Amino acid sequence: MYGILAWPPDSLRDWMEELQKIHGVQGYGPPHLNLRQPFKWRWSQEALRRGVEGILRGHAPFRIKLGDWRTFNSGVVYLRAYGGSAFDRLHKALEPLAPPEAEIEGPSYIPHFTLALGLSPEEAEALVHELPPPPIGSFTVKEVALVRDEDGGDLVELARFPLGLPKNE
Repeated sequence: MYGILAWPPDSLRDWMEELQKIHGVQGYGPPHLNLRQPFKWRWSQEALRRGVEGILRGHAPFRIKLGDWRTFNSGVVYLRAYGGSAFDRLHKALEPLAPPEAEIEGPSYIPHFTLALGLSPEEAEALVHELPPPPIGSFTVKEVALVRDEDGGDLVELARFPLGLPKNE
């Protein structure tokens, strides 16, 4: 499985990892913002890298605003993220790469940072009420990472792509 995502700033990542330790929960890999749902790819990794690079060309850096803690009915606790029209355009541009793996894409997709997976709905709801607000209110996504899932949860970064045109162009 492959993913296209944005890593959070170190301060947000460290804070979320500390919350996971305190509450004995974990997400899927380190904290990250999926720019589209994970997917399988039938062709070469190099073809995927070139395809992602081509799609990202022309997309400028954009701001992510952090919201509140919420749950999905499946026992997932997440921090809501808002990227506005810039996120929506990028998400829509990345969708055609490959079908998602049994997840929701398109206008129903909810940008988020997963804190916990595998809880009962009741446990997830209780945890949401214990969590503090994030230490930052927003951050700018300046680059995108292409990752591959290895061995059930380890995300291996294959490439990073800066958003926007290089200064010399």
